[in-house]
Amino acid sequence: MSEAENDTQIKIFAVAGNPVIHSQSPQIFNQLFQIHKMKAEYIRINAENAEAVMAAVKAVDIKGFNVTSPFKKNIMNYLDKWEEDVDAIGAVNTVVTDKRRLIGYNTDHIGVVETLKAHGIDPQNKKALILGAGGAARAAAFGLAQSHAQQVVFSNRTEVKAKDAAKRLGCDYVPLSQAERVLSGSDILISCVSTPQPLVSSKALKKNLVVLDANYRNSSLSRSAIQQGCLVLDGKEWLLRQAFPAFSRFTGKRVDSKIQARMRMNMSADSGLVKTNLALIGFMGTGKTRIGKLLAAKMGIKFVDIDHSIEESTGVSVSELFQREQEESFRKIEKKMIRQHIPPAQATIFSLGGGAVLDKENRSLLKRHCRVVWLWAAIPTIWQRIDKGTRPLLNLNQTEAGAQTLLSGRISLYARASDLFINTETGSPDYIAERIKNEMD
Repeated sequence: MSEAENDTQIKIFAVAGNPVIHSQSPQIFNQLFQIHKMKAEYIRINAENAEAVMAAVKAVDIKGFNVTSPFKKNIMNYLDKWEEDVDAIGAVNTVVTDKRRLIGYNTDHIGVVETLKAHGIDPQNKKALILGAGGAARAAAFGLAQSHAQQVVFSNRTEVKAKDAAKRLGCDYVPLSQAERVLSGSDILISCVSTPQPLVSSKALKKNLVVLDANYRNSSLSRSAIQQGCLVLDGKEWLLRQAFPAFSRFTGKRVDSKIQARMRMNMSADSGLVKTNLALIGFMGTGKTRIGKLLAAKMGIKFVDIDHSIEESTGVSVSELFQREQEESFRKIEKKMIRQHIPPAQATIFSLGGGAVLDKENRSLLKRHCRVVWLWAAIPTIWQRIDKGTRPLLNLNQTEAGAQTLLSGRISLYARASDLFINTETGSPDYIAERIKNEMD
């Protein structure tokens, strides 16, 4: 069995959100898959709404997925059933495909309680203030209430959401203007707001207050809390500890304590590598060149089409090269051009041919030097878009079935190489370019 054929056997899992490029879930789950020697890959899906999430899940046969903001509530409209915890919280963060049924779970509440307990903090009889009223905030409140916290109080910029969350979970609520008063008598502060600006002043953070901020990307709250002498827990640990039960739901495998400890250490490690390049991959007809040019113009950086570079270097079209050299010889030329252009580049957007991911070294090089976006379109859409005569791999079998066979053999390879999945059927090339730009920003 060839490498490409072997890779088509992997199972694909994902996290869906908007934005989602910041999510560290792929690092967590892909490491767990490696530790457990599983043929699986975990990707990020950028989607416009819950319906688009489900379309992506169906398109690439995703076996299970996590849900982040802003889809934790609306995704429930597409599920067949869910656990009782989900009814109380009103949000799902984990979905499993079970015999063609979609089953929803919430592991966020497990993550927050396990994070507290790992640092010697038992929520029982404690008073807590929760900033925010979305899915993560409600899950945190549910976990604390189930752990017999003495009092859980919601506060949020949109008061009606805080009132609804408090009513749903049997907790209390105060307007944001009174949050600091409540905080003065609290033991635990959990922030579940997306903005990097804190909703309470640093002066309100008393010494020995336990602070957990779900916004692990840029937490000014955590920095202020450290300066005030609070016990600050890393939001990444919450992410990690909710991932363990999610992994068990996906795979049926338990993550033992030794693996958990190793993962905690790895979460604090940072490669320090800043990737300024962006690569667009995907099947023919997904708009890589057109979207790439538009995106480069929007971001004010250089654009390079690898196929065009091959044509400039050889003096003949890609189609002619295939006919003259055969695919194996073309792939060698393509690989040489990728090696020549990508490693030394800075602030460049690359468009790659649909078959570039067939080579393992190409995939590794892309992941090392670029943020990689997988552009998707279904075969009926692709069939309408492309000029079949210019697609050498279709010349021998110009049918939609032939194109579908080619695509099916590459889906797992695109998953292996990508950092972000985005469906190009949901809008114009300019709109798709803008969505990618927003993610990269």
